[in-house]
Amino acid sequence: MKAYFSIVVFVVLLASSVISGMGNYIDARGRIVSELNRALVRALAEKGNEWVTADTIRVCRELQSASATPVAMLLHDKYFSESLSIPELRDKSYISFAVLDDGRESTDVWHDAAGVSGDTVLMKSGLARNVNVAVAFRANADCSFATVFSLSDQKLPFTLCFMAVLWAMFTLRYKRTGRAVEVLNQGHCCVGNLRLDVASRTFYNMENEEVRFTPMQLELMEMFFKSEGHKLDKSEICQMLWPGKDDASETLYTLIRRLKRVVEQNTNLQIEGERGRAYRLIIKSGYSD
Repeated sequence: MKAYFSIVVFVVLLASSVISGMGNYIDARGRIVSELNRALVRALAEKGNEWVTADTIRVCRELQSASATPVAMLLHDKYFSESLSIPELRDKSYISFAVLDDGRESTDVWHDAAGVSGDTVLMKSGLARNVNVAVAFRANADCSFATVFSLSDQKLPFTLCFMAVLWAMFTLRYKRTGRAVEVLNQGHCCVGNLRLDVASRTFYNMENEEVRFTPMQLELMEMFFKSEGHKLDKSEICQMLWPGKDDASETLYTLIRRLKRVVEQNTNLQIEGERGRAYRLIIKSGYSD
């Protein structure tokens, strides 16, 4: 497998995950905006005239005169909240409104609000029309990124991200195995400070001194070196070394016991048993490869 191909597949999967995730997040945010607009229009049709009173307009105009800028006020209304079809928004939503004097229709009256905001709706009916003002309304939801994200459909992005991670793990494992095969093909292989010369079937330590094994020990050490993860099942060893023997457990135990002594005396390796079913060649604790 070419390295660039592995990288391209990983990048494509990860980029697809990010792009689809962002797209679904934007869609969820759009649904929130639409829901805020719908609930606001419904609330205005039902209770708009109750909100726009003479006192409300007077207070807003006094605040605007004092600040010389449009002033937006906040309104928490139960009817508006209950009109929202998305339950997660009901405790986080409110209405902001501002009075625009002299027929001015500019809606540039809002300060940046946290979360998600709907569109501006102008109301000119009733009392507002009589005093020549317009009242601008906007619905807001104090939603964090996490809230919007939780409302978006992220199944596909998570699946693609998981596939990218699996692909990366597979690629690393494949490359590691491939490098081991490549090393063997080049004529030598190392585990810890023990090196195998494949052509001569000879083991050397870090001082380049030959480590001598009996023929059976040599066969088993070669099997350890060439196996994935340097791990061998007991059944695998018995089938390879004593194919015609019904039960070679005791013979294997004796071979492993004697081989351990040679390995530990001459290298920084040791043979470790795994629950009586397998053996693994590992570097001794406290040593580095």
